[in-house]
Amino acid sequence: MRLINANTLRFEEFFEKPLPPYLVLSHTWGEDEVTFQDMQQPHLHLGKSGYAKITQTCRLARSKAIDYVWVDTCCIDKTSSAELTESINSMFQWYQRAVVCVVHLADMESGVDFGTGVRFSRWITRGWTLQELIAPKRVEFYDSKWKLCGQKPRHSDVLSAATKIPEDLLLGNHRSSEYSVAQRLCWASSRTTTRVEDEAYCLFGILEVNMPLIYGEGKMAFRRLQEELIKRSNDITIFAWQPTREEVQEGHCGVLAASPQAFALCEHVCVWRPSTSHNPQFVLTNRGIQLQDIFFHRMPLKNDQPADANESLKREYVFMVGFLSRGSGAYLGIQLRKIGESLFLRKSRPLKMISGTENKSLLKTDIATCHFVTDTRPLDNDTLLAFRKRCTEVSIPEWSMKHTIPSGYWDDQDMIQFHLPTYLVGAFLLEGDVGGKRTRFTVLYRREGEDQVRIYILETAKHTAATAYIFRRRAPGDMLHWEDLGLDHPQVLEASNQTQVVIDRRQFTVTASLPSKALDFFGRTKIGRSLKLEVVENRPKGDPGAKGRELVPYGQGRTNRRHRSTDESFPQIANTSLPRSRPGFQSIPL
Repeated sequence: MRLINANTLRFEEFFEKPLPPYLVLSHTWGEDEVTFQDMQQPHLHLGKSGYAKITQTCRLARSKAIDYVWVDTCCIDKTSSAELTESINSMFQWYQRAVVCVVHLADMESGVDFGTGVRFSRWITRGWTLQELIAPKRVEFYDSKWKLCGQKPRHSDVLSAATKIPEDLLLGNHRSSEYSVAQRLCWASSRTTTRVEDEAYCLFGILEVNMPLIYGEGKMAFRRLQEELIKRSNDITIFAWQPTREEVQEGHCGVLAASPQAFALCEHVCVWRPSTSHNPQFVLTNRGIQLQDIFFHRMPLKNDQPADANESLKREYVFMVGFLSRGSGAYLGIQLRKIGESLFLRKSRPLKMISGTENKSLLKTDIATCHFVTDTRPLDNDTLLAFRKRCTEVSIPEWSMKHTIPSGYWDDQDMIQFHLPTYLVGAFLLEGDVGGKRTRFTVLYRREGEDQVRIYILETAKHTAATAYIFRRRAPGDMLHWEDLGLDHPQVLEASNQTQVVIDRRQFTVTASLPSKALDFFGRTKIGRSLKLEVVENRPKGDPGAKGRELVPYGQGRTNRRHRSTDESFPQIANTSLPRSRPGFQSIPL
């Protein structure tokens, strides 16, 4: 560490601890500051206005019997990228170890009330001065005439009101690491820096992060900072930010914020963990941020003007990211859109506030593994539609869905299942009214290439063992293959797309089909499939009111009850061989 001798005004370097007692200066830079190179040239720095700050700082140090001072303008050789990186990564600790930090409020006139003067001072708007207020135990404020006008911790209440920094932190009762990431970023949200990159670099100490400097990377610096935080912490309040106007216009955004300004409303956002065992893991991947051991809420999707009768049956995904410690004490969540197998995109909407009572009534689903998209630049409508290529819609008001596999491919909002590999079993457990009795059916579909699919339907009551096997909870990554189903329950593959059901001595035929259908997503149309179930009563010959088979529309107007099962998500699995096709089944061309 390079220090200025307060008596000789010359540099002295210290490479080993302990360091001698020293005083640090906190100030706002002007246009005529003294640099490290200026201090090396005799008398060159004497004519600069910034030199007066150095001499005044040394004078104060001598009056306090402190022999050394540190001033950021000249004690760092900024022409050396290695030294600059080391200094910025160490600066919080340097301020923390100082005997006292002297703050020069150059724009505060003598005699002005400290609370008013500091609130309107330029010093309080700068990014670098945030750590210079928090790190030192003792801070003294001087006005433009270098007269003492305020102190920390004596005036901590005034400083807290002006900066949103909790008074307990300024008093030294707590450390900055005891506050959520969202709260710490909120303290920086109203501050600016000359260089865009410094929005991130000035927060290293407060967030306890170290990383290399890359001046010229622009906004990417703040994204790198968030990625580094995710590597070191599982504090989910890092997602508790508000989208910008531009992002709101786009309709969706990445899960990482563009700048600290997005956290301006997070002053009271605390970490919320629903249980002591809930400890989500974050991993950065090329697919986005991978999260493990988390759960989502599924909330009714409310639109002012539903597009169709099924619109009110759909649900949106909400991921809880924090808790408000003041006011209503509401939970905070971000709204998500599922765009692919266990892949989610953030909707660019304000944080959703959910009361404690509402929180208890919401459907919850465990997610073993999922990914949040971090970069939306390559995502246009064509890309988003590609995820829905040959998807399968299941939206039948008369039937309620109890479960679906593989759940990682199921989307609760659009009520579709994404395109499945040919070796995976796709299945739905549905309940509907047949002959006045609620009856459950298991519908399976099997892809046999790009344009053909085979459908099987089973009455659940007649195949309880097979149904339990199909829909049982499996470990992450363990999805059901057709080959395994054929080996363990071969009778399933002997079924067809029709099944006979007897209800109170009346016989019905239930038929499942997957006709092609134009589906609307993101304001565009995509050709997919839509599951249809038809219930036909088989009337005996000679019945005067019968003409062969007649459609019996049981359950018309019933409310579709969404499934309350536990979602699972799984990675892709390599293709395996499939059992040989059995005779007697019809493939449905699309």
